[in-house]
Amino acid sequence: MNVELLGKPIHIIKDELANILNNSLLGLTDQIQKWVKTHELTISVTSIDFQSPKQGQHAAFTVAHNDGGMMNFRCSAPLLIALADRFYHSPVNRLNSVKSQTITSSDLRLQERIGRLFSAQIAPEDMWKSCDNSLSDDIGLVIQLSVTCEETIGDIIICIDSALIQTLTSVIGLQPTPELNALFSQQLESTKVKLNTVLCEKQMPLDQVLQLKPGDIFDIDLLQSSPISIGQEHLFNGHVAEQNGQLVLIINTSKDT
Repeated sequence: MNVELLGKPIHIIKDELANILNNSLLGLTDQIQKWVKTHELTISVTSIDFQSPKQGQHAAFTVAHNDGGMMNFRCSAPLLIALADRFYHSPVNRLNSVKSQTITSSDLRLQERIGRLFSAQIAPEDMWKSCDNSLSDDIGLVIQLSVTCEETIGDIIICIDSALIQTLTSVIGLQPTPELNALFSQQLESTKVKLNTVLCEKQMPLDQVLQLKPGDIFDIDLLQSSPISIGQEHLFNGHVAEQNGQLVLIINTSKDT
């Protein structure tokens, strides 16, 4: 994973993309059904995971976002051939012949068309441009869709690189809202904490400590500089003084004073 993503809420991207896909699958399925002229086509989300981009048997359609990052889109070969045969009104079923199961330029154009349909669900069409670059091997987000077209079952794989995750996190409004940040800060600032300080220390031989009993009295000397902390975190130092007839602890301007 790109080091710039460490500490960022990248799970928000995963959840948001899952919501986008689930909400748009009905419309996407309907559009592709019209293109390939069959109602016997279904699409479902199989998985959305952070992993390295998956490689396929043929070139993927790749787009770059204007603000940085890339995404590629690939149909599995049998599925793409089945869709293309219906889209281009092929007189023969190429899946019935092993020699005919070669991905053509026409097949890749249909893959690009479907890929643009999906990318438009993530960001407006004018924010994407096609490119020939390959995604790096860095960990990104891989979305796998299961597609059934009549008797053919295949997959659509969408890979999003770490740079695009960064863009989606910072540009497309998937960061926590300022209102939530302000509310969190207010709650954090009003949280009560326990302040600890050491006013005195005394060293005694172990045999004297073992002889101590309730009611014993021994002399102590107040520390000239008392450390003040919350838990194990040393914040600053203070010194003991008398004010209005009682002992008080005055905080110094610096913990090194």
